[in-house]
Order: sequence, then structure tokens, then C-alpha cells
Amino acid sequence: MEQKHLLIIGGVVCIVAAIALILILTGGTTLTAGTSVYENGVLTTPIHYDGEEKDVWFQYNIFRQDTLLGSTQVCESESVLGTLTKGDFTTDFQIDLPPGEYKVFIYVLERDDGTRRITGFIQNIVIA
Repeated sequence: MEQKHLLIIGGVVCIVAAIALILILTGGTTLTAGTSVYENGVLTTPIHYDGEEKDVWFQYNIFRQDTLLGSTQVCESESVLGTLTKGDFTTDFQIDLPPGEYKVFIYVLERDDGTRRITGFIQNIVIA
């Protein structure tokens, strides 16, 4: 019976150690996006990054909100090259959008063989 308790305690310790290791390895790097602004044919998104410099793709998918439940895709998988640098910067995407409400999906992908997605942002914008 005592050996069973030691196995259970050992298992719990291993799980806690694994979770701590994951948190340590993934913590410390943040990537956030502010509110996108559309002006003069350019969609500008402020970005804040706290990690090592990294070459990326900013991939855009944009949908025009036609009705409460209906939308039309106006931009599918258009990409802009970028480099994540520590601090604040912006990414700009040139696109002609007529007045209306839009849902903007911005994905940040590593620029390497695997093209792994780092993160994504979903924003609603209104163009008057």
C-alpha cells in the first residue's frame, strides 16, 4: 500500500514538473495586436512583441459583414512579409475596401520550412 502512495506522489511530481517546464519554455514572449485602422487604402495594425527577432508572414483574410449572420470573403490569404522586433511597430496591408463592416483575421506565421502559425488575431473594423 505504501508503494502505491509513492507511485502516485511520484506521478503527481512528474506532472507538476512537466507543466512548470512548459510554462518556463513558453513564457516571457508576448505578441499582441492593437486595433487595426483603415486609412487611404492601407490597413495598419499596431503590434507589440517581447521576444527575439524573427522573420514572419502576416497573413490576412478579410470578410465583409453583409448581414448579422452572413458575410462575403473579400481577401483570402494575402500575405505581407515582416520581421518581429522587440517593442512596438506596425504592419501595413494595402487593400481597397469600400465602406462597410469587416471582420479581419490576421495570422502570424514563421517564415521557415514548417511555416508554423505563431498566433492569430480577429478584429472587427467599420469603414465609413
